[in-house]
Amino acid sequence: VGNFRIEPPGLFRGRGKHPKTGKLKLRVAPESVTINIGKDAKIPDPPPGHTWGKIIHDNTVTWLATWKENVNDSIKYVFLAANSSLKGQSDLKKFEKSRELKQHVDRIRSEYTRDLKDKLMETRQRATAMYLIDRFALRAGNEKDEKNEADTVGCCSLRLEHVTLNPPKQVIFDFLGKDSIRYYNDVEVDEQVWKNLNIFKRKPKTDSDLLFDRLNTTLLNKYLSKQMAGLTAKVFRTYNASHTFQEQLKKGMAELEEECKGREMTIHEKIFKYNKANREVAVLCNHQRTVSKAHENQMTKIIDKIRAFKYQKMKLKQMLFTLNPKLKKRAEYAEEESDIDDEWIIQHEKLLMEKEREKARTKFEKDNEKLIAEKQKPKPEKELNAILQEIDEREKELIEERKSKKIEVKKGTTVEKLKEQISKINEKIDATKLTLKDKDENKQTALSTSKTNYIDPRISFAWCYKYGVPIEKIFNRSLREKFKWALEVDADWVFTASSKQTG
Repeated sequence: VGNFRIEPPGLFRGRGKHPKTGKLKLRVAPESVTINIGKDAKIPDPPPGHTWGKIIHDNTVTWLATWKENVNDSIKYVFLAANSSLKGQSDLKKFEKSRELKQHVDRIRSEYTRDLKDKLMETRQRATAMYLIDRFALRAGNEKDEKNEADTVGCCSLRLEHVTLNPPKQVIFDFLGKDSIRYYNDVEVDEQVWKNLNIFKRKPKTDSDLLFDRLNTTLLNKYLSKQMAGLTAKVFRTYNASHTFQEQLKKGMAELEEECKGREMTIHEKIFKYNKANREVAVLCNHQRTVSKAHENQMTKIIDKIRAFKYQKMKLKQMLFTLNPKLKKRAEYAEEESDIDDEWIIQHEKLLMEKEREKARTKFEKDNEKLIAEKQKPKPEKELNAILQEIDEREKELIEERKSKKIEVKKGTTVEKLKEQISKINEKIDATKLTLKDKDENKQTALSTSKTNYIDPRISFAWCYKYGVPIEKIFNRSLREKFKWALEVDADWVFTASSKQTG
């Protein structure tokens, strides 16, 4: 079962600039709730002193309980959880329906391209809307009651004020989409599409008038259902999201194979390409988020982590040059790290030593607490002081090493061992740099929405199998549970396959 808790009474917030923000949500009484259970199932006990509104036995729907909330008079439901078998069947049907579109999409595109020049304005508007939905993954957009709902729009409900035209083919879309998230896109369109939009904006229309005044979602979906059974604007959106992801992933992996000639691709490099493809879909579908307050701090921590690795590399190189001074002239060892200057090194070494002292004090205190709990004699303070003195001596050594740029090499250390350690540090630096780049590029993009709702998970599972990437690196536990039905695909499965291939 999914979320089975009814919202407590409180003030309604809504999303974006909702006209009913601040209205009181009343407590939902059991008498307002309809329970949907099996005929032989035990009826759950209502709270003392109350009765359920209705008990029904409808096995044609997937909800288990329903009621009406008072602010918007909207119907609320308790559904099965995302990882339930019935929900999994629903997801499979959704993606199979979008895969089916592959067999019809070329014909549909040819038809709406032809209809862009149709003499009947209604047909021309529908063809233009189809172009925008197909190319830019716009939602269809139902008409809204502005007095009771937030002023959000989609393709069919665009107003003149939402579309700016600049010759010869530039179009700027600027409106509030679903959940009051701003959709801003500056694009070039086909010449005929630009001409049509220009016609649809002509006077006597004003900025508040509908761009597509002879089209609505009902008419659009009626047309789509004639093109393919069950086809809607949402199916187009799902198809384009999954197809785009598959193609971008294919392109990214081809680029990576070219970049990695002569060596194996790392897990971090593969995941970076995966996230890049995911980001292309999120941008296409306008899945945005605001930059979190913690972002800058997170970036600083990652940069410091990279510098710490570079510091370790510098110390290893100093040992290497002590054992074999000729290696200083080798290109892979000669270059100094540009972003760790003397000032940073001094601060970093102070921090390292302070951490060592804190670690020693904490261990000493914990050991003594344990000894006292076992009624044994605690360690004397002089033991801690001796450890702290060793750390002080190590700090002095670091200062001396920094001045002389020479380091004492421990017994048993060899040139080959040091080279291997430097190679491993380089891998860590490269992986952390990719993490830094990935995090920065994703700061305003919500990858999870498209991954959860619009991208066929079988593409991801097949990719993981093909490139040896652990599934848990791509899907968290809840998504792995949600997409259990997609686990059985093989490494060669593709989304836009021929109609003969099954899921």
